[in-house]
Amino acid sequence: MKKPNFLTRHLKETGENYFEHFLFGFSIAMWLTMAGFILFIHSIFPFIFPTTASKHVKKINEVMQKRVAMLLERIRKIEDGEKLER
Repeated sequence: MKKPNFLTRHLKETGENYFEHFLFGFSIAMWLTMAGFILFIHSIFPFIFPTTASKHVKKINEVMQKRVAMLLERIRKIEDGEKLER
């Protein structure tokens, strides 16, 4: 089997095509931007959004932890030469 080059290795590890990977990355970036904006507003007006930003950050962390666990399992399978499902 042909070894993926540095341009395609990460996509193979994630099991995503370029567009799927873009959508996930973009959605996390927008989520972080929104949390940052909420935190900015809260820093000026502490009585507005007292827990909203931290709730968003906790949820983003939860999503990313699940994704990292999935990626580590896929990488282990790749290294062990196991057949991957998409």
